[in-house]
Amino acid sequence: MTVYADTPRWPRHGTLWGHLVSDTSLEELHATAAQAGVPPRSFDLDHYDWPMGAETRLREAGVVMVGNAELTRRLIAGGLRIPAARRPAARRERTRRAAAQLGLDPVPRDLITGPIGHVDPLPDQAGSFRLTRDDPARPPRIEAHDASGRAAARRMLERLDAASRARSGAPWTGQVMDGPSS
Repeated sequence: MTVYADTPRWPRHGTLWGHLVSDTSLEELHATAAQAGVPPRSFDLDHYDWPMGAETRLREAGVVMVGNAELTRRLIAGGLRIPAARRPAARRERTRRAAAQLGLDPVPRDLITGPIGHVDPLPDQAGSFRLTRDDPARPPRIEAHDASGRAAARRMLERLDAASRARSGAPWTGQVMDGPSS
């Protein structure tokens, strides 16, 4: 049981990012990522993205640094890899399960309930939005290109809160991306 990381080389959000994977279980991966201080939202179906500058914390958490080809081999050998061709279907299934748990209909394009994971990026389409709420005591983060996207995000938050309160008594936390049908 080992967690592996490769060298950061993918640019995003003003830094370079690497991948963090387990060769045996997502539970082990989540625990190691938390121990190393990797942001929970950086989980993406079968791996975490980790920011340049976190290597010392990763090593202290027992992560083994490898090249990206070796990292991919370990992920495949462990049976955890979700190939690029299956990622859209995996996201749809994740969304369907989260919406069903909330009794949410219609189902948004991409939905995660809870603190771990992220949805697809905001599409370049008027009326689209990406909404994140990790702490109900703080304002949610809304990404949108226009006022209609921001308004749609606020309506979605009302729907998600109502559905979550009906099921658990607590407001919704998570991340959602949606917009007009293509």
